[in-house]
Amino acid sequence: MFGAVPSSLMDGVVDLAPAFLPVALFFATFASEDLACIWAGLLVARGDASFLEATAACGAGIFVGDLGLYLLGRLAARGLVRWAWVRNRLPSADRSATGWRQRFERHGAKYLFASRFLPGSRLPLYLAAGAIQWPLRPFALVLAVAAVIWTPLLVGAAAIPGFAVQDALADYGRYAWVAVPIVFVVGFLFARIVPLAFTWRGRRLLLGKWRRLVAWEYWPTWLVYPPVVLTLIVEALRHRSLLTFTACNPGIPHGGLALESKGDILDQMLQGRDLDVAVARYVRLAVKHPLDERLAEVERMLADGPVVLKPDQGERGQGVAVIRELDHARRWLLACPYDAILQEYVGGVEYGIVWRRLTDGRGEIRSIARKVPPVLLGDGVRTLEQLVLTDARALPMARFHLARLEARLDEIPAAGTRVVLGELGTHCRGATFVDARELRTASLERSLDTFMAAAKGLHFGRFDLRAPSDREFQEGRGLRILELNGVTGEPAHVYNPGYPYWRGVADLCSHWRAACATGVSNMAHGHEASTVRSMWKLIVDVRRRAAFEAPSARP
Repeated sequence: MFGAVPSSLMDGVVDLAPAFLPVALFFATFASEDLACIWAGLLVARGDASFLEATAACGAGIFVGDLGLYLLGRLAARGLVRWAWVRNRLPSADRSATGWRQRFERHGAKYLFASRFLPGSRLPLYLAAGAIQWPLRPFALVLAVAAVIWTPLLVGAAAIPGFAVQDALADYGRYAWVAVPIVFVVGFLFARIVPLAFTWRGRRLLLGKWRRLVAWEYWPTWLVYPPVVLTLIVEALRHRSLLTFTACNPGIPHGGLALESKGDILDQMLQGRDLDVAVARYVRLAVKHPLDERLAEVERMLADGPVVLKPDQGERGQGVAVIRELDHARRWLLACPYDAILQEYVGGVEYGIVWRRLTDGRGEIRSIARKVPPVLLGDGVRTLEQLVLTDARALPMARFHLARLEARLDEIPAAGTRVVLGELGTHCRGATFVDARELRTASLERSLDTFMAAAKGLHFGRFDLRAPSDREFQEGRGLRILELNGVTGEPAHVYNPGYPYWRGVADLCSHWRAACATGVSNMAHGHEASTVRSMWKLIVDVRRRAAFEAPSARP
C-alpha cells in the first residue's frame, strides 16, 4: 500500500499534522501548480485528504499565485521590481507594449482562460497583463473561473490512477511505493500534453514535438555523441595520449574545441579581395572600447549594405544577428558583454565544408553541406502563425519561429510572398542542412589549398562560406569565407533530413578519428596536445559563460 514507505514526503507531511495538509498544498502550488495538484490527487487516493479539501487548497494557492504574478508584472513595469527573471518575461523592450494592449483588449479573457490549460503560457501572460495594467477585476474573474474548472480535473486525474494502482499493488505490500513515480509521470504527462490536444495550435505543436523526437537531427548532443566518446577513448588508448585531437590545429587553442576566438582565426587567413577565395570583410570590436567608437565602425560598413554582428567567441550561431539599422546595432552592442566581430553580409548560397590538411600539405574535403534557410510562402489567406504551423520543415522548430514572429503572428502575407524566417545557416535556428558532397571537385580543392597555403597552424575544421551559385562553388570561384570552426566543426551533411542515424554516427566517428590522426601527425612535428588540467579549465569556463541572445530587429 502507499503507506508502506513512512520516509516518503507525503507520509512526512501527514505524520507532522494532518491539519497542515491544506496549508502544505496551498504553498506547494507556488513552486509548481501542476505537481502540487498531482500530489494532492495522490493524497486523496491514499485517503489522507478529501477530494474537496485537496482541490480547494490547490485552487486557492493557484489563484493567489496568479494574482502575485500579475502584481509582479505591474511593479516591474513601474521599475519597483528589478529582477532580471521578471524583466526577461515581460514584453520585450524592442516591441511596443501597445501591441500587447491591443491584443488584450480584443482577446485578453480568451488568452488568460486558455493559458490555464496550456502550461508554459501562463507566466508570460500573467506578467504581461500586469505590466500593461490590464484591469485587475476581469483578470481575477477569468483566472478564478479557470482555476475552478482546471484544479478538480487535474487532482481527480491524479487520484483515479492512484486508486487503480493502489488496488493493483495491494498484494505486494512493501513494493507499493512503485506507484508513486508512476502516478507522478502519468499526471505530469496529462498536465503537459493532454491540454494541447484540445486546440488546433496545440495539436500542431505536439506534432512538431513528435517530429523532433523521431528525427535524430534534432536530438541533443548528449544523446547523439556516446559512440563518438567511445571512439575517442579507443583512439586515446591506441595513440597512448588522451587528447590527441586538440593538437589538430596548432594555431587554435585546444584545436578549436570551444571558446576559440573567431577573430584570431580570421586574422590567420589571407584576405586578398582579388582571389577566388577570400575572407568576408570584417572588423574586430573590443567590448572595452567606447560604444560610440564601435557604432561608428558599424555605420561605416552599413553604408555598403547589411552587416553581421556575432560574439568573437560563440557556439552554434548563438548571438549572431543580421543588422540593417544602426539602432539594431546599438541594442545588440549594449546587450553583448563580449568582444564581437562585425562582418559584411554576403549573399548567395551558404555551404559548410569540412577540410583537412594532409601530411604532404595537400588539402582534403571530407564533407560538404548546403545550408538552406527556412522560408514560408504566403497564400493571401493564412496568417504567419498558421503558415509556420502547417509548414513541414518549420513545424519542428515552431516554438522558436513563433517566438521570433510574436509581433507579426496575425499578419497575412500576400499570395506568392516569400517570408524568410532566418538568414543564417544555423541548424538550431531552422536552417536545413542538405548533403552536397556530390559538389566536390578538383577545382574546389585546389582553390581552398591555394587559399590556405599561407595559413599556418590551421589544419582541420569546417569552413562556413558563401558562393553565388553551385556552379561557381564547384569551380572554386567567388567563395567568401565567413568563419573557420576548429575540431568541433562537424560534417554538417549528417543532418540532412532522413539521413540514417547509424550512418551519421559513423561519419561523426570518422571525423573525430581524422582529427586524432591529424593531431598525432602534428605532435610528431613538435606540437603539443592540451593537458588535462587546461581542458578542465576550459570546461569550467564554458559552463560559467553566460548565454547571449541577440535582440531582434524592430518589426
